[in-house]
Amino acid sequence: MIRQVVGRKLLIVEDNNSVRKETRDYFLRRGNEVVAVATLAAAQAAIAGGQFDAVILDLILPDGEGLELFGSGPLPPVIIMTTLSDEYDMLEGFSSGAADYVVKPCPMPVLEARLSLRLLPAMDAEISACGLTLNAATRKVFYGDRQIRLTGTEFNTLKFLMEHAGEFFRTDEIYERVWQEPSLKSNAIRYHVSNLRQKLLAATGKSLIVAEYGKGYSFIDGGRS
Repeated sequence: MIRQVVGRKLLIVEDNNSVRKETRDYFLRRGNEVVAVATLAAAQAAIAGGQFDAVILDLILPDGEGLELFGSGPLPPVIIMTTLSDEYDMLEGFSSGAADYVVKPCPMPVLEARLSLRLLPAMDAEISACGLTLNAATRKVFYGDRQIRLTGTEFNTLKFLMEHAGEFFRTDEIYERVWQEPSLKSNAIRYHVSNLRQKLLAATGKSLIVAEYGKGYSFIDGGRS
């Protein structure tokens, strides 16, 4: 069952007046605190001035590209919501650090469902296994006291595999389970899993994600807490 998004502080960055109002009003009715802005500059000022649980971000803004927000410092989970539906745009968004990517027009209940996947109660936000600590609230991964810097796609993939340690998943299965939509049938996830495996090996000296022909990829079952 998908959790409702309630009691959160959300930043909506959207220059289309009707979409901004619809999104703001929907989450306000859910009992959230919502700040809604129309420009990149206003979004950067909001991020600098307060803490948010999540950001819903358009990519095409009157004073710049939404992706520029990722250079504004540490961000909470960012859900990109845009008309840009090309696979290249999606991969660029994830590589920049987005937690999820939805294409407009997007029904508000669907947006809420996608957002709820990236927002977990604090008690459920942290996973520890094999020396790794992954926090879904801060979207950071540490090995001991050393942070491992991951893209949005790498983080989401690692979280999923750690939650299902010891189980094998093909790349299409990973995409469909993580993003809750049909696979794009491309090599993109294979590429990101490969990069993730290399980063984990470099940071830990251990092959924490194993590959088995015909079965896919698995995070080694070393116990989790």
